[in-house]
Amino acid sequence: MTWKLHFGAVILCLIANETLAEESGFYSPSDMNFKEPFFSLGADIRRSASVSLGDVNGDGTPDAVIANGRHWPQINQIFFNQNGRFRIATPIDNIAMTSYTAELADLDNDGDLDIVEINDMAPNRLFANDGLGHFTYQSDLDAPSHGRNVALADIDGNGLTDILIINRRQRNTLCYNEGNWQFRCAPFGDERNSAIDAAIADMNNDGRLDILLANRDSRPSKIYFNLDNQEFSSGQVFSKDGVDSRSVAVADMDNDGFLDIVSANLNAANIIYFGDKDLKFTRMVSFGDVEAASYALTLADFDEDGAMDIAVANYEKPNQVFFNDALGFNAVSLTDMAARTYDIEAADLDNDGRTDIIVANSDDLNIYYLNRIPLPQ
Repeated sequence: MTWKLHFGAVILCLIANETLAEESGFYSPSDMNFKEPFFSLGADIRRSASVSLGDVNGDGTPDAVIANGRHWPQINQIFFNQNGRFRIATPIDNIAMTSYTAELADLDNDGDLDIVEINDMAPNRLFANDGLGHFTYQSDLDAPSHGRNVALADIDGNGLTDILIINRRQRNTLCYNEGNWQFRCAPFGDERNSAIDAAIADMNNDGRLDILLANRDSRPSKIYFNLDNQEFSSGQVFSKDGVDSRSVAVADMDNDGFLDIVSANLNAANIIYFGDKDLKFTRMVSFGDVEAASYALTLADFDEDGAMDIAVANYEKPNQVFFNDALGFNAVSLTDMAARTYDIEAADLDNDGRTDIIVANSDDLNIYYLNRIPLPQ
């Protein structure tokens, strides 16, 4: 089966505090590239490490929060969505930070999305949204650490969003939300973890959210089963021996009623670990290029066929979409060159009913792709 991917590419170009969007049009995969003169417009290239999508100003379209400053401090930004175009970039605040992620969630239950900023050897910070996309610093969160990522969910079932801080080469921290911007933090996981990403899902269907940690540096990736909302199991290894994982996501990839685990890996091909009633995850399939150095992935049904597809962010190779059909996965590259991509997310950016893709690149332009795959009739 031959797949034709119809994603249009739009570049986020920051000039001072204003972003000009230049649209390339809609191309077949063989035509898509991002070379001069398309990139000839002035641009502020940053060390972007993550992108988070959500409607921060209440206009019904997802906006993009970009975390910059990987290793070297930079200003983090919000790109406001204007009818599927991102023209205005606003700093979250005017303090440069070594940020690896800035994620969106409603931390104070007021109906809008706030920001959790995770930094490397600098204080993690919380920002409150006034509902219109204006953010105010609230407090620091936990001691400075080698922060790399964050996972957000109501872990203890009290109706408030909790925060799992993911640290590389040191123990992670789980901060329980007690309301009024007060958090009670405790160590989480193994002392020898070297986590880069986490997923949160009810893996054993007991009504409680479990935590999956993706580890690198020759550490196994594990599932921590939630025993009573504040106590977790010691951790069950799900990863293949010797695999350094950098990203993990969960979905029912084969539509058998059991959640599967998808892992983006640095030193091996990416892997789907298939779930079953015994929660062993021993059946697996590899996909992608061993040499790609995959940094992130996101799951969505891009072609609206009822099966979850996989979009993968690669550091050494072009980013790809793997379309899921009854016979396996069909890969299509989004571009013809690598862009040091650190993060990839998916949402309907232009409100046309199709799921689009946005990527955060380090030392390159940040890009989004508008999905033009024909919708099923």
